[in-house]
Amino acid sequence: MRTRHINKNLVTLLILGILLSGCSAQRDFLSDNFSKAKATHQRIAILPFDVQFENPVNRNPDTRTQRFFSQQEREASLDTQKELFAYAAKQVEKGRYELAFQDFTKTNSILASSGIRLEDIGKHDKAQLARILGVDAVIWGQLQVVISRQNRYSMMPSYMGNDGVEANVNLYDAATGELLWKTNMKQRPNNRMDTPHHLTSQLIAQVAKHLPYRTK
Repeated sequence: MRTRHINKNLVTLLILGILLSGCSAQRDFLSDNFSKAKATHQRIAILPFDVQFENPVNRNPDTRTQRFFSQQEREASLDTQKELFAYAAKQVEKGRYELAFQDFTKTNSILASSGIRLEDIGKHDKAQLARILGVDAVIWGQLQVVISRQNRYSMMPSYMGNDGVEANVNLYDAATGELLWKTNMKQRPNNRMDTPHHLTSQLIAQVAKHLPYRTK
């Protein structure tokens, strides 16, 4: 009986260890001015993310491969923005955030009509973008997808090694342009069938719950 009890404890610890190793976060940066700025935030826009795929093909790319990954990264940029909006909106519905997130389609429409290209968003002053969008703050992030194993028809991360997804997410104030909050989170494969999109979705869901506006 005692052996069985010990075995159960070991299994529980192993499962907990796997879950904790799947997603990890470093300590957040929070500006001293965040509380003051937060009181003025009623509407936030989520910008398309800067997404980069890293794999052995990228180290020796040809023109065709470059075009393929450029298109993949562009689609992933918009998908990540859309998913963070959807997950954040769910948090608002649950009463965990008392503010509004601008619909991502409206955000992208305003950016396009203002002549701001997707690939140039990272270079733009975030306070200026927030004012163009008519919001109090903007969220912008960088997403890196590391894939060490690839075949012709699909991209699958390796269960071993450094494969996974890493996100650096930043919150900028519209009035001052100040970086108010920053977090770094990582998601590694828990099984051999985890795809980059699945890993990214898991990570973005965690980011949506981790924004510094939580009320409960």
